[in-house]
Amino acid sequence: MITRSTKTAPKATTETETDAPVAMVVEEVKPVLSEAPIKKPELIDRVVTETGMKKKDVKPVVEAMLAVLGRMVAGGEEITAPPLGKLMIKRVKDTPKAKIITLKLRYPTGVDANPAETLAQDDE
Repeated sequence: MITRSTKTAPKATTETETDAPVAMVVEEVKPVLSEAPIKKPELIDRVVTETGMKKKDVKPVVEAMLAVLGRMVAGGEEITAPPLGKLMIKRVKDTPKAKIITLKLRYPTGVDANPAETLAQDDE
């Protein structure tokens, strides 16, 4: 009868196993909680308040602008529109009921706090 002796070599400890660095949180990210989403009628009312124009004049322009923006984003176009910023498409996922588009908005720092000054003025 032959007996085999199996000896295993002791496991070599490496520097990474014994002196592994401890993970450290460098920056704490705080979630931003937003309020309820603004719906189109409230958006129109805010534009009326901001511009001083009549609602009957503002409503078709806002609706057309939303339609144009929606088609641009759905078509994969990125939008640069100061003072809003740069709107970039990060991910698109097609589902049976909708196209899910994840966007990133780069909002410029140092934007004037008075948005009335940034409204387009008629050149006369």
